[in-house]
Amino acid sequence: MEDKKHFLLYVEQVFMILGASLLALTLISALLGDEARGYSTMFALGSEGIPLYTVGEYLLSSVCVTALRFVYFTDTIIKSWSMTGRTVGMLVSVIGLSGGLAWLFGWFPVDDPKCWLAFLVSFGVCFLISAALSVRREKAENRQLEEALRHMKESEK
Repeated sequence: MEDKKHFLLYVEQVFMILGASLLALTLISALLGDEARGYSTMFALGSEGIPLYTVGEYLLSSVCVTALRFVYFTDTIIKSWSMTGRTVGMLVSVIGLSGGLAWLFGWFPVDDPKCWLAFLVSFGVCFLISAALSVRREKAENRQLEEALRHMKESEK
């Protein structure tokens, strides 16, 4: 039963990352797709949409990022690193993975500094949004736990 739970959490994380990635890609495609059509296989359809092969590539990317998340943020493999070290390691790994996939799938010309700048800016924006949402979720969960603890203490009296 516990294995099923872990597998479902893994799948949930994969699709959450995929959804956020495709949302960002859709927005970029709508805004800049026609201009980026010649630069990237992701924008082969211009502002008309995202090619199906790109969706598959992003699914593969989401699976890999989720695996990296497992490596860095569970105590299964890395036990002694601080949260800051884990976060930095994860960021470096995801940027390296994305660069490798960009080269492999032709997402952008990896020898063009402007493309790397655009990638790093979009990655940074997505990271900041993700971090802000994670902090907000953690605060809400902590509030719920504190309230449940307070109710439990009151009911014991």
